[in-house]
Amino acid sequence: MPFSNKVVLITGASAGIGREIAHSFARDGARVVVNGRNQETVTDVEHEIFEAGGIALGVVADVSRKDQVNELVGQTVRAFGTIDILVNNAGGSSGARSVAELDEDDWDRVIAGNLKSVFLCSQAVIPAMKQQRSGKIVNISSQAGRALTILAGPHYAAAKAGVIALTKQLANELAKDGINVNAIAPGIIRSGPRIEATWAGFPPERRQKFLDDIPLGK
Repeated sequence: MPFSNKVVLITGASAGIGREIAHSFARDGARVVVNGRNQETVTDVEHEIFEAGGIALGVVADVSRKDQVNELVGQTVRAFGTIDILVNNAGGSSGARSVAELDEDDWDRVIAGNLKSVFLCSQAVIPAMKQQRSGKIVNISSQAGRALTILAGPHYAAAKAGVIALTKQLANELAKDGINVNAIAPGIIRSGPRIEATWAGFPPERRQKFLDDIPLGK
């Protein structure tokens, strides 16, 4: 299998896109570390992977906090010996707001969850990857960071644009150490209750406008 025995740490892996990434890596033979902030949902994904014949370790941590990130990476290395791949997927938004409507706490929380987390997690895995002179870091940005968003607000768009810029800096800095760094910028993914509720609240013509902008129409 293409990722046989590779150790993959995925942040925000207890639901949505992160959960699917975790299952995909596990199906391809990786040893997967499932991270999230909710013990119950982290454990659920861990058990799902085990039941499907994979190997997983669930670790609860808030990846916007340096001490918890260091413990997350420490647990991963203690369990599996190293980290081959980091997927910085954790994030989210407090909802669509205008700049005038945002308060400072809202801004700080979304920037921390989407951008600071990428910085902290990447920084924490670099020593292990440098030591083995190989590694992959995949950052989940968003189309909102490349254009704009009417679903998640300017704080989210700014954070995801920052993820793209940070990815470029990391890629340039770490290439000499055999570490590849890339970003993925998904469009709208119907992956959780918040997006589903927002989607359901759109009138049919607005939903169709979104679909018309997507080549596959879904």
